[in-house]
Amino acid sequence: MSFAVLLVNSTTTREFHCFTREFNDFTREFRCFTREFNDFTRVFRCFTREFNDFTRVFRCFTREFHDFS
Repeated sequence: MSFAVLLVNSTTTREFHCFTREFNDFTREFRCFTREFNDFTRVFRCFTREFNDFTRVFRCFTREFHDFS
């Protein structure tokens, strides 16, 4: 192989390694984001469940109040 071909292959390999390193960093950050988003959705799901319970009780109270009127 000629020196020019080896130089091009070396440069391409170096660029590919740089790209894969950046891609791995991106996937690591994305994994962290999805983990945090899953935590948020878990808390939000809990909140909505409690809010649904509250609205159910409130609906019951308002129904009883209207029955008294």
